[in-house]
Amino acid sequence: MSPRYLRPSTATPLIYLVNLPESTIIMEYIEGQQIKHLLNKMAKTERHSLCAQIGESTARLHKYGLIHGDLTTSNMIQTPEGKLVFVDFGLSEKNRETEAKGVDLHLLKRALQSTHYQHWEDCFQSVINGYTSVLGSELAEKVYEKIREIQRRGRYVEERKQ
Repeated sequence: MSPRYLRPSTATPLIYLVNLPESTIIMEYIEGQQIKHLLNKMAKTERHSLCAQIGESTARLHKYGLIHGDLTTSNMIQTPEGKLVFVDFGLSEKNRETEAKGVDLHLLKRALQSTHYQHWEDCFQSVINGYTSVLGSELAEKVYEKIREIQRRGRYVEERKQ
């Protein structure tokens, strides 16, 4: 079975049943590997292509006001057919604010820095390129400025020194 698509054309697992009284969700199982386990092993061109896809998929979510809330390479799966699927929307929200989009991408940046430290700069630049290709440079630049603002906040002391 292949992943279904949200309106923004980002692949996600299909939800079969939500049982509120029992607090259960039955959803499609996505066959594949977490991007967390693949990214460092990929050839440079393949890695850049995948990171651009991550940026494009993230931008499509953001374009429709959907914030993932836990945007890390642990919550992305590549299927055996090569399709990128976002999973674990447990912290997601409907929010069109630039702040929420910036936080989403800032979290991804931090995840790349910690888990994929050998390639994080190239990877994040490819994410940014893919993100910009979907949203356009004017809207994307507002989100990038928000990321820079978030980095200057007290919690991220190292970035404040720059």
